[in-house]
Amino acid sequence: MSDLVFVDSSFDKNKTKEYTLSIQVSLDGFSFSILNGHKECIALNQFIPFKTNSDNNPINSFIEIVRNHELLNLSFRDVSLLWISDKVLLIPSEFFSEDFAYEGFQLSHCLEKNEYLEWNELPELKSWIVFSFPKNIKEFVQSHFKNSKLYHHCLPFYKEALNQKIAENHPQVFLNIQNYFFHVIIPDRNGKHFINTFSYSASSDLAYYILNIFKQQKLNNERSRLIIDGLVQEDSNVILLLKKYLGQVEVKILPSEFRINKSIPHKEYNQFINLLNLSRCE
Repeated sequence: MSDLVFVDSSFDKNKTKEYTLSIQVSLDGFSFSILNGHKECIALNQFIPFKTNSDNNPINSFIEIVRNHELLNLSFRDVSLLWISDKVLLIPSEFFSEDFAYEGFQLSHCLEKNEYLEWNELPELKSWIVFSFPKNIKEFVQSHFKNSKLYHHCLPFYKEALNQKIAENHPQVFLNIQNYFFHVIIPDRNGKHFINTFSYSASSDLAYYILNIFKQQKLNNERSRLIIDGLVQEDSNVILLLKKYLGQVEVKILPSEFRINKSIPHKEYNQFINLLNLSRCE
């Protein structure tokens, strides 16, 4: 288990049927966490990149690694898979149906032959999150893990943002940054939330989009707080650049109730926040 970021002394391989396994996966790689019955994180695995040679596509790499990983072949009480992608759509509950989900999704994204659609309900927005998912991963996960559930990674991100106190005069801006794209939500007291996904290729592009959002939404650069999580650290170029133009830029840290290894800097956990917050959504 050398690839674990940490494992708590209370972790017991013979008690995993009492634990919850959450896996965060994208086409680049995956990581996972194990929580005990009190939703305390007792094991956290570092990001495992997928092989990129011609003999292994990302899906086959994921399947191979899981099959050969000691912990991922144990029995768990619950298993959740959190899929990271920018191919996602929000549909208001009043319009939602399976037919409308397929029709609406394909107006915005390409649904490949090896993909199918999945959806998660988001009551806070009275909406459904619709996203594409590789068929092979679903078939493998459902056969390898009992009682598995599939979620899009923006579900815990949106829920956490909407559960925060909404500022009356100076709305907060929440960002989840991934490789080459980011999700943004600006909660509104009157329910007119700003939600979007943007692609980017460099830190300068990312900063441009964020500053343009502040401008287009007529936010005060000094008083509206920008709260960021995902693949970002306090000393990254984009954070240093944004702090030149915005008065309140915060890189989110893990909630205090999660038990983590105190010897590891908080910044090492930024990429796992939504993975660990997933337990609050279930």
